[in-house]
Amino acid sequence: MTPRVILDCDTANEVDDQFAIACALGSPGDVLDVLAVISCHNTTVHGPTSRDLYQEEAERVVALCGGKVPCVPGAERPMEDRRTPVWSEGLDFLVEEARKGPLTLISTGPATDAASLVLAAPEVRENVRVVWLGGFGDEESYRRFKFGELNGRADIAAWRALLEAPVDLLQVPGWPGPAKVVVQAGPYAEELRSLKRPVADYLAEILVEWVQGYEGDLDREGEKILWDVSCVVAVANGEAVRVESMAVPAVDVAGAHDWRAPQRGRVIDTLVDLDAARVLRELREALLRLPAA
Repeated sequence: MTPRVILDCDTANEVDDQFAIACALGSPGDVLDVLAVISCHNTTVHGPTSRDLYQEEAERVVALCGGKVPCVPGAERPMEDRRTPVWSEGLDFLVEEARKGPLTLISTGPATDAASLVLAAPEVRENVRVVWLGGFGDEESYRRFKFGELNGRADIAAWRALLEAPVDLLQVPGWPGPAKVVVQAGPYAEELRSLKRPVADYLAEILVEWVQGYEGDLDREGEKILWDVSCVVAVANGEAVRVESMAVPAVDVAGAHDWRAPQRGRVIDTLVDLDAARVLRELREALLRLPAA
């Protein structure tokens, strides 16, 4: 069956969510059946109005892609604890679609909406597969990058709830896999513009602006990691990624991991590596399927 997919994004937190949305909407209809884009907060980056900011950006990108799916506002704040969902229009939409049949939720931001879904409607868990960009797949990556992981830390309660819930989960840690999907902003922007697609022109514009204004320690000078595209490609083309089963470590209220104390009986799929060139090729082919005007 073609996966029924909903994207859950903190669009405009960086620029890779926009690339992921375009990649999904440009995938063939018999590969991904995209139902909607939900906007989730990231209050650690843009404060209490973050969800509304991301909603506007999602609507802009979807319109440039042809505007064939709805954009729905999701959680506007983190969970108060790991047992209490955050209700939103997006959560209602997720529950409704999960009740209809198998559903894949591709979450490229904080895990609030994903965790809220499995908490609010436990009867639909068997219909749901969550693909979440966040967390860590091994102790070495955790020790090296634990303060650079943003999606989990934006809602640690949701992070813990998602790891603990009896739901089909593919965790996509930022390292080492998605961190390989790196582009040089200038040359890649020119490549995007050569596609003669309005959304590709827009992606080129925000890519260059991001690199010019970025002052963090994850993207090197002149480069950008397109983290979120990995989640879409993992669903659309499993041959581009390598997935292994992993025992889930204990995670405390501060997000600290204890690899010596795995959660009893909890094993999840984890993306441990990918073919970066193939991911970028899938993205290019998807963009070429989107409207030229």
